[in-house]
Order: sequence, then structure tokens, then C-alpha cells
Amino acid sequence: MKIRPVVRVATFNLRNSSAPDGDNAWPVRRKAAVAAIEQLDADVVGLQEVLPDQLEYLRWRFPKSEIVGAGRDDGMSAGEHSPVLVRPGDWRIERHETRWLSDDPGTPGSVGWDADLTRIATLVWLRNRTGTTVGVVNTHYDHAGEVAQLQSSRLIARWINGSLPWIVMGDLNATPDSPPVKSLVNSGLSLAVPAEAGGSWHNFTGAVDDDRIDHILVSSAWTVTDAAVSHYCPDGRVPSDHWPVVATLELR
Repeated sequence: MKIRPVVRVATFNLRNSSAPDGDNAWPVRRKAAVAAIEQLDADVVGLQEVLPDQLEYLRWRFPKSEIVGAGRDDGMSAGEHSPVLVRPGDWRIERHETRWLSDDPGTPGSVGWDADLTRIATLVWLRNRTGTTVGVVNTHYDHAGEVAQLQSSRLIARWINGSLPWIVMGDLNATPDSPPVKSLVNSGLSLAVPAEAGGSWHNFTGAVDDDRIDHILVSSAWTVTDAAVSHYCPDGRVPSDHWPVVATLELR
């Protein structure tokens, strides 16, 4: 009997540590953020808005996990990262690379189209213990540029065009019915977490019915066995201004 690889994946915008968030500043909530990641029980977690000090903290708190991804400003360590965390177990990282969401995706710091900021995607190729290789894209779209959002989806769709099973996840700054999300769906991907599962953005209010802008999309090679937006508040503290989104996937 053929073993069908299973992977549990999550996406979580941690909110950068430089933001003036007062009682919700990173030093106050970082333990809650780690607890929220642990509670997801995910094999693979895509994170967004991670600055170098946050990355250092995550490496300390998850010493056995592989954490990969470059800074968006210089392709090394400067600026926000969109890292991918892979815990020890059935999956290991074969290779990874960071690309820029622009007309020049190989140039660190490049800004695409009408985007307000430099934006990146971290691509990771994962090998299962069965020998199967799958691809993961973790990304963070621009918050302002509508052209940039749509072009980012088209760019990612070109990158993943092929026979490999792919997972695309991240903060797309776009709702399920928006052009950039529809573009990914029209390219052959499907939303793993239904819109009715609740909102993911809450601006530290703890609301569960605001906009869903964090998504997991999968190619047709995957079956979604469960999916949700996590509203876990460790010790009553919201871990970020976004809720994590999580899904368990099985290869067909």
C-alpha cells in the first residue's frame, strides 16, 4: 500500500518588532507568539514581517527547527523576512531561495509595479521521508499597490507552473473574492481554508470576523483534510495583529 505524505502547514504574520504597538509591542507578546506557533502543531510555518531581532528570538525558541529566508532589503539579513520554519520530522528542506515580487525578481530590494514597499517570496523545496518532493511559497503582498498584488499572483503562478505539488501561503493583503486571490485560483490553485472560517486580520482587537487576508492555497495534488483560522490567545493575550491560518494536507 502506497503511503500518502501528509503535511500540516500554517501561515502567520507576526507583526514587526519596530511597530509602535504599546501594550502589544513585540517584547510584551513574543512569548504568546511562540505559544501560538506551538499550538498550531504544524510541520511547516510561513511567517511574515519578521525583523532580525525576531528571527534571532525564533531561532532560540525553536532550536531544532530549520528556519530559512532572507531579508527583503539586501537578500541577506536586512529588513523584514518571510521565513519558513520546518520542524524536525517527516519533512526536510532540500533547497530554498528568496525572490522579489517585481519585474526583476532576482534583484534584492527591488520594488514591483505600484507597490509601496519591497516585497518578497520565500520558496522552499521539501522532501518527505518517502522520497516525495513538494514546493512551498511563503509570501507577503504589498498593502497598497493593487497592480502589484495582482502581478505578484501572476508571477507566483508562473514560478510554480509544473508537475510538483505546490502550497502557496502568506499574508496577501487581499480577501478571498479579490482579483489577486482569484488570479491564483484561476491558475489552478484552490483555497484550503474556506472564507466562512473567519477573519485573520484584527489589528490587536481580537475580532474573529474581520477581513481574511491570510491564505493557504494548494495545487490539485493535495486533499485538504482539515483547515481553520486559529484564534488561540495564550494567557488571554493576542499573539499578533493577525490570526494564524492552518491546514492539514494529504497528497492524492
